[in-house]
Amino acid sequence: MIKINDEELDREDILKSVHLLDIFTKTYCRYRNDYERFDDLKFRCDECPFQKEKRYCLCKEFKNKYAPDYKDFGAMGDL
Repeated sequence: MIKINDEELDREDILKSVHLLDIFTKTYCRYRNDYERFDDLKFRCDECPFQKEKRYCLCKEFKNKYAPDYKDFGAMGDL
C-alpha cells in the first residue's frame, strides 16, 4: 500500500486526482447496459481493484479524506 505524507500534498494535485477518480468511477464502476435494460444501477464492485473490503471503495475513501466538499462524485453519488 502506498503511504501519502499529508504535508507533501498540493491542493491542486489533490483536486486533479479526485477529478480523475470521479471520471474513473463514472466510467468503470457502473454497468451501463443493465441500467438501460432494467432501469436500475448495478455496480462492478466485485471486479474492482480499488476495493479494500466487500463493497468498501478506496476511491470514495480518498475523496472523502482529501476533498470532502467535492460534489456529485462518481457513479455512486453521495452514498
